[in-house]
Parts: sequence; C-alpha cells; structure tokens
Amino acid sequence: MKTKKNIYGINPETGERFKAQWEVIWYYIKSKPGRGITSMEAITEFGFTRLSAIIYKIEECTGYRAERADIFVGTRYGGIVKVRRYWYE
Repeated sequence: MKTKKNIYGINPETGERFKAQWEVIWYYIKSKPGRGITSMEAITEFGFTRLSAIIYKIEECTGYRAERADIFVGTRYGGIVKVRRYWYE
C-alpha cells in the first residue's frame, strides 16, 4: 500500500505533533486566508471524515465561526451534487 506523506501532522511553528483532527484542519485553513475545504478534500488530503463535526469542534474550541457556502460539483457519473465548503477569512 502506498503511503502519502504530508506535513500536516506536525505543527511547523512548534515542531510538535497536532493532538487532534480539529487542530490539523484549523492550521490548514488559517495558514492561507480564504483557503477552503470540502469533505472530500478532508478525506483525500488527511483521511478525516465528518468534516462538519471537525468544524463544529474548531468553532467550540477557538470561538471563530467558519464561513460556509454550498457549491455544486460534478460526480463521476456526470451528475451534479451540492457540497459545503468551509473557510475562515
């Protein structure tokens, strides 16, 4: 099995490992203002499911409310579905 290496498990500011999924997503989003994330991107990039629960935890722990918008994306079968994108200004 091919493993994917990324730098998101370690906080580059402190050099320590993140302790929770919400910390990884919080750093990922806040490191570039306006960068957003969808559930599929969270699964593909980090292996995290239930992005809405992670965003809720971020809001609970940091006090910042994520901006959200519904966007439409194509499916592999040619259809169109609505997904939610989260970001911080």
